[in-house]
Amino acid sequence: MATTAPSRAGSRTSARFVSPQLIRFMLVGLSGIVVNQLIFSSFTDFVGVGYPLAAFVATQGSSTWNFFWSERWVFDTVGSPRTAMSRFGAFMVMNNITLVARIPALWVLVDLFHVPAFWANLATLGGLFLSRFFVARNMIWRTSSPAGAAIDQAAAMPLGADGLTPMPGRSASPNLHSVGPGRARAYSYDIAGIFVVESAVQLRELGFFRTDDTREPDLRIVINRTGSMPIRRTRFTADGDRLLYREQLGAAGANFRIQMGSPITVSVNRLLAQSPHVLYTNVVEALLRFLLVSKGYVLLHSASLAVNGRATLLSAQTDTGKTSTVIRLVRERGYTFLSDDMTIITGDGRALSYPKPMTLSYHTMSAIAGKDLKGRQRAALAIQSRLHSKSGRSVGRYLGGMNLPIMSVNSIVQMIVPPPKYHINSLFDCEVGGEAPIEHVFLLERGEALQEEMSLEAAVDLLIENTDDAYGFPPFASFAPHLRIEGDDYPTLRAKERAILASALAGTNTRRLRVPGHEWADVLPDLIEGRPDRSHLVAIPITPITEAESEETSDAAAEEVG
Repeated sequence: MATTAPSRAGSRTSARFVSPQLIRFMLVGLSGIVVNQLIFSSFTDFVGVGYPLAAFVATQGSSTWNFFWSERWVFDTVGSPRTAMSRFGAFMVMNNITLVARIPALWVLVDLFHVPAFWANLATLGGLFLSRFFVARNMIWRTSSPAGAAIDQAAAMPLGADGLTPMPGRSASPNLHSVGPGRARAYSYDIAGIFVVESAVQLRELGFFRTDDTREPDLRIVINRTGSMPIRRTRFTADGDRLLYREQLGAAGANFRIQMGSPITVSVNRLLAQSPHVLYTNVVEALLRFLLVSKGYVLLHSASLAVNGRATLLSAQTDTGKTSTVIRLVRERGYTFLSDDMTIITGDGRALSYPKPMTLSYHTMSAIAGKDLKGRQRAALAIQSRLHSKSGRSVGRYLGGMNLPIMSVNSIVQMIVPPPKYHINSLFDCEVGGEAPIEHVFLLERGEALQEEMSLEAAVDLLIENTDDAYGFPPFASFAPHLRIEGDDYPTLRAKERAILASALAGTNTRRLRVPGHEWADVLPDLIEGRPDRSHLVAIPITPITEAESEETSDAAAEEVG
């Protein structure tokens, strides 16, 4: 007995170390790093102070943020011998002591090794994580209530291989958040009369389609625990029609499971449910894309406007400048707005409205002319647009290729600093249309000024490429190749998508329009309204494509995205 007791004690210590409490503290710490970096960058880049003072100010702001969430979510305060104010004081003292150690480290990294101040600050923040956790748990919040311990114990309950079913001998607490047959529906969305989405999470991007329809959904989203203990690497597993995505943080991470069938059911962890923009953009919209293909429609990455009852599509790669162009054309020319980011295309050549909220950048503000945004909204936009800019997303994509819980990090970041989204008719008065037959398609690019007509095949290639570009952030590449909807696998769905799009655009005026800056809104009205400037027009001959070449192109596209 004497020889086994230490082993058991060591096992209990290890279990406590890899605990939901540590994971929650890590998630709060990650969110605090985002707050710290935003404050640090604001003071170094905009105010112009040196990095030591910027680090001091950023530490006070992020420490206050971390304390609030540590109190509310990480540690149990029942029975603590300290008052909330004394805990706050102790927490601030701890973080400022660590700041004393960070300043010399910053000096070494910045001045001696010439590491950019932004990255040096990030490195020194991460290096002291574990020491802060042990001090916080064992000194500042050293007393936990039995109730809090019970919650942690329940949260650490091991699950089966599917990530949802408790292991034999364990009982699972009831899932009060799931929406299913016979349960009250939280949110229901009728997508253009084509299919219904039922979700336990409010999806703002689908707000235009909100309905009280009680039909059985084609896609159901529920909140349910997925995954169990922490793992070393992000994992994706496919078992027939069940797809499971798990990250390193275990049950505390942004995990999800897709059960193919009728309906398709997506089970998401609580963290992912609390960041609905990430849930929609990185999981739901990709499923909607191929659900629509299975119904004979295409969800195309393009803006669309209606002029004199005819639709014009504007396609470009992400962050090219579609939003500011659309705003100017609607505001200055009185065009009818159909969509800014995605458009539903029918096989017979109609564009159906898909009016998601617009993601504004600071550049886009010039197109809005400052109307209707309050001072606090403008101040927030300066931070939001920096984080959600093209460079910010590029960093996210780069990190996605590393062994990091990128969905969890992205969820936390967007919970703290949500993307600046506004419906166009909340910015200024305008008409939002329903549908229109497609007359013009413009593929927008930046560079040396050029207008050129395009063949149908070349246009479809670029439109599909631009649509794939919108899904470049993980985990699309992990789960998309394993989709199977109504008997069609991923390559078949992609081939159908291409065929529907080619059918829809046959006979339309399709052009590439390249400008040096963002002058599309100055050039497009003449082209849309029948007064084209053909001085730079270069015709591209339509080249017939064989069936074998078509299949080869579809396979290559599927391989590239997968």
